[in-house]
Amino acid sequence: MRFAENCFSHNYISTIGVECKSRTIELGDKRVRIQLWDTAGQERYRTITSNFYRGSHGIAVAYDVTDRNSFNMVTSWLAEIAKNSSDNSITVIIANKIDMINHRQVTEEEGRNLAESHKLHYFETSAKDGSGVAEAFRFMASKIVASMEIKPDYIKRSKESFMIKRMEKEPAKKEKCC
Repeated sequence: MRFAENCFSHNYISTIGVECKSRTIELGDKRVRIQLWDTAGQERYRTITSNFYRGSHGIAVAYDVTDRNSFNMVTSWLAEIAKNSSDNSITVIIANKIDMINHRQVTEEEGRNLAESHKLHYFETSAKDGSGVAEAFRFMASKIVASMEIKPDYIKRSKESFMIKRMEKEPAKKEKCC
């Protein structure tokens, strides 16, 4: 919600199955439409959510720094991702709720070490105040776009199917002569 709609709600409702949001951003001279598929983290939804990894260009595994159990689940999610995603997929680890300093159970060092052990990028964010959120998604989008430019048949699809367009100047308006 923070990235797609720039809002935050204290009324948290667990994701049931999958939710989708989108946002268009500019990366250099390109306009990129990002579709975010928020999958449920609960074990009972694993068979549903693992299907979404197959066609994903980027995967963000988020955990709550105030909940040690959510951090402990990251390794099993990464194993599931490795089993079901494309080799071209960009994966990052995101530590969320860093604004809750007094309730933190997982240190930044632990998060960075986990990401490093899997050779992944690591981001610390707060959905509440927005810190780090845009940076994480912009990083992923830029890596995906760069991969597509190097390898146009990225995940066996053409560039055009990803709604990435070069920004063009507005055409000059023709003035009427009479």
